[in-house]
Parts: sequence; C-alpha cells; structure tokens
Amino acid sequence: MDVEPENHDESNGETLLPEKTPLEERQELLAHHVRLVARKHSHALFCFGSQGGLGKTRTILKTFDEEGIQPVLINSHITPLALFTKLYLHRTEEVLFFDDCDSMYSSMIHLGLLRSCLWGSPRIVTYNSTTLPEGLPNNFSTTARFVFAANVIPKKNDAFKAVLSRCDIFELSATNDEVIEMMRRVSANGFNGISPDLASEVIDFISENDDRQLSLRLLGPSLRKVGYARQEGIDWRPLVMSQLQSLGRKLDATKRLDNRAKDVRMLESVLRKFPDSVNDQQAEWSRVTSKSRASFYRTLARYREERES
Repeated sequence: MDVEPENHDESNGETLLPEKTPLEERQELLAHHVRLVARKHSHALFCFGSQGGLGKTRTILKTFDEEGIQPVLINSHITPLALFTKLYLHRTEEVLFFDDCDSMYSSMIHLGLLRSCLWGSPRIVTYNSTTLPEGLPNNFSTTARFVFAANVIPKKNDAFKAVLSRCDIFELSATNDEVIEMMRRVSANGFNGISPDLASEVIDFISENDDRQLSLRLLGPSLRKVGYARQEGIDWRPLVMSQLQSLGRKLDATKRLDNRAKDVRMLESVLRKFPDSVNDQQAEWSRVTSKSRASFYRTLARYREERES
C-alpha cells in the first residue's frame, strides 16, 4: 500500500474514517502472531495467501521494527548449500524472514533442512556434502526463530506438511469487496494531489471493470496514472483499464517455475520408486508428465547439479 490511513475529526471538515476494515483486522492478527515470534513465545510462523498485495510482508516487517528487531531477510532463490550456510551463520537467537522463497517448498533437500531447524531439543541441522566450504561444520544446533511468507505452497507434499506442522500457521486473504473497502479507507483523504472524490471514482471504476482477484497493489499505480492523465489533459480510464486487463493473469515465467517444480517433485518420486533403474525412472516420469525422454534427462541433470551445489 502506498498510503497509511489516518483518523480525522469531522468537526475539522475532514473525513471521519470508519472503524477497521476486515482486512485491517486480519493484518492486526498477523501482527500478533509476529510478536509471538519476536518475543520468543514461538519459534516459527508460516504466513500464506494466494493473493499478493494484501500486506503480508509490510505487516511482518513493520511489526518487527516496532519490536526493535531487524530480521535477516532471505528472498527469491536460494540453493540448499546457501540455505545451510545462512542457518549456520544466524543460528543464535536471531530471526530469519523468508519472503517469496516459494521454490524451497517443493525441494526435498530444502525441506529436510527446514524440518531440522524447526523441531527438536536441541534443534540440530545436518548437511552431509563434500562441497561444504572449509570451516563450515556438517551439523550444528540452532536457537534461531523463523518467519515464512509465501503466496503459493504445495498442496500434496508430505515433507512440506511436516514443515508446516512445526510452525504457527496464518492465512491472510480477502474478498474483492474487502479489498475495495480497504482501498476506500486508505484513499479517503486523497492521494498525492488526487481528491477524495476522484479517488473514490477511480475505485468505483476498478470495482466495476474487473471481477478477478484484486490486489491493494493496484491502487497506488492507478492513482498515479490518474495524476499523469490530468497533467496531460487526457482521459485516465484507458490507462487504468490497461492495468486491469493484465491483473490476475499469471505470467508465463511464473507458469514455467510452477511446471518445473512439479517436474522435480515427480522426479523425486520416481527416484524413490525405481532407485536402481534409470530407464524405469524415465519411463514412469514421462508417462506421468507426458513429457519426452530428453525432458527427463534435462530435469535429472538440473536436479543433480542443484544437489551437488
């Protein structure tokens, strides 16, 4: 979100904002879960929700800041060895925040490391590899705390379920009506020179012209487009509409990442099922995925390279 709502007194001629919206109440509940980790009442929290732009990351980081904690942030891609190294370097009383590391949750190697660092007394993390750098032990104990934020999580993965069972779990979600209500709240007193009435008109336009899953991330860019259109003396509606037409459509790159994760999960399954026969592994993998023999060997090569790294 680009602006913070503030309460104003109607007696001063300004808008009196309503009580907390349902989404704000959920964000506040998420903040309480984060405080449990910050104050050492819990050692792990997993926050998820398929909708982006509802404030997961913002709420988590803001709450840690209020608690005087600067978490170690890990986002995007991380190899198993890099994960093990991070866990070792920040193993004592620190908070690690994994944001948008969704690919970890489909990798058996990553999940094995996460299971180890989230359970036990003491919690012992082990990584046996010939590629360990000098000075890095192959096992250690940790007292660190962990927060995970994810949009997409595996639905049929027992190893991932084992990780979830070691965490507090919180789902942050909202209906389109609740997102629209939140948009109205944060723009009730205007936005960067856009009047409250015009902001309300833009939100009406968004609500009337898109019935897909909405995100709060849409509001700021839409209002900035309106500001630009006013400066140029043009109609703002086509600019905002162009953004609505792409909203909620999964990018091809994201689809490729999802498909690759599925391929790896199936590869791990056939490796367990046929540990001594590559031909049987390939035949079963190709049968289930409907992909070629060459695709199997490419996937296998990538998988082995990741393990070795």
